[in-house]
Amino acid sequence: MKNLVVGAGLTGAVIAERIASKLDEEVVVIDKASHIGGMHYDYIDKESGILVQPRHANFLHTNNKFIWDYLSKFTKLQPLTFRPLVQIQGINATLPLCLLTLHEVFPEDFAKMLENKLIAKFGYNKKITLAEMNRNFDEDLKFLSEYFYENVFKPYTVKQWGIDENSIPPCADTYYPFDISLDDRYFKEKYQAVPACGWTNMIENILRHKNIKLKLNTDFSEINPRKYDRIFFTGSIDEYFDYKHGELPYRSVRVEIDEKLTDLNGQTFNYPYNYDFIRANVFKNILPNAIYSTNKNIVGFEYIEQFELGKNERFYPINNSDSQEIYEKYVEESKVLHNIYFAGRLGEFKYYESDELVTRAFETVARLMIDNNEEFSKDEEEINQEVQTEVENSSNE
Repeated sequence: MKNLVVGAGLTGAVIAERIASKLDEEVVVIDKASHIGGMHYDYIDKESGILVQPRHANFLHTNNKFIWDYLSKFTKLQPLTFRPLVQIQGINATLPLCLLTLHEVFPEDFAKMLENKLIAKFGYNKKITLAEMNRNFDEDLKFLSEYFYENVFKPYTVKQWGIDENSIPPCADTYYPFDISLDDRYFKEKYQAVPACGWTNMIENILRHKNIKLKLNTDFSEINPRKYDRIFFTGSIDEYFDYKHGELPYRSVRVEIDEKLTDLNGQTFNYPYNYDFIRANVFKNILPNAIYSTNKNIVGFEYIEQFELGKNERFYPINNSDSQEIYEKYVEESKVLHNIYFAGRLGEFKYYESDELVTRAFETVARLMIDNNEEFSKDEEEINQEVQTEVENSSNE
């Protein structure tokens, strides 16, 4: 069987590796870019040794040991604890919002009173929402929910999604989380890391298989699809169908790199309402135990913009009733195609974290193995059982 994978990002690379190693079939991987990695593209600065993520800051966080073990075959995963900050009225405070945040933004006596009320009402080590806090009859907790609503949630939502603040749900209907704990970890999963040599290096290793051939600077439009028995498309599904039902809306990420700033003591700073950029990533602080050859600092300022065809890259799908209606039309179109599979953030019009992209790649290939009655390894059984259940459910509909 001849296989074509369109897109050399994380999803496409794992799909190619699984087909090459599990099915022992040849795979051609193409990408229109001059490099692999997609939105996981990164590089190591030659002067300082700092790992720079110029497209988007990506982290691996998962409770699935199988994902950890799989990716560890291709790189050393550098464990880390991600502790970003958020600027609230000029103060760099803990994010996620938690009890520590109270003591950073309010006078100590007031913060302690709020802490005691939260624990008495909801208990310690509980995750609640601003809506739950707001619907409480206690005026102090109502004030607290509206404070974070006005200073974090609302301005962040406006900047992230480019919407009018009048269209944002009121505080009483806001499911933004608050942790009644002192846990300042942004990710709570058991396994958290960044590839020590970068995502691009890891993806390069994933693609280094005798059955895989990589072609960069190659657009899908240049390919004759009839030459392949299967096509795995990780680009945007509306693009595949030449936008016949309309364009799917996305938000794009643009990162401006600055190498001239003085030292910043933190990993990531979020700016809900100040500046045009939404966050600043201090790359040398991402890996906590890294030792660098110079005092050089490299900061990536992230801007969130509306996606425009031919101008920037798709990243965050804008999911609403209108876009879902368009997407479902493309899904219906795809059902009549034979041996063409859509996967990943763009292929499925859904935002996935890095570990979820790996899982979806496994599930895509698992479907082939189910169809071919192939045997699974013990470690893969959990994912493959989920796929089998999904296939059976689809057959019964």
